Amino acid sequence: MLDIVLMIIAFIITIPIIVTILLYFLFKYLYQNPIKAFHRAINWTTILYIAAVNVILTELFGGFYIGYCIGVLLCMLTILIIIQWKKDTEIDYRKAFKFLWRLSFLLFFVLYLVLVLYGVIRNILI
Repeated sequence: MLDIVLMIIAFIITIPIIVTILLYFLFKYLYQNPIKAFHRAINWTTILYIAAVNVILTELFGGFYIGYCIGVLLCMLTILIIIQWKKDTEIDYRKAFKFLWRLSFLLFFVLYLVLVLYGVIRNILI
């Protein structure tokens, strides 16, 4: 039983695109609004893309990269807060975290696609 649960978790982490699509259709059915469903699906699967990028980096290059990912996220948050401070002179942390979460989805989604393509090409050529 534990093996099945671990296999399901491993599948969800290594292929988050399928989970994103399934959640999109579930939220679209629940909310009857495709834009709201898209945002909810992205919000719920961002952490899966972060985990997937870390797993793929570990498999391709060895080592642990979670520290680098946390560092990148903290740097992005710092930049967002400084931009917000310069623009509005008042910092809204909720808005900054929300923008960081969406920006991190874009970053890690693109990284996921690039790393998957790199891994496939590397394994074909070797």
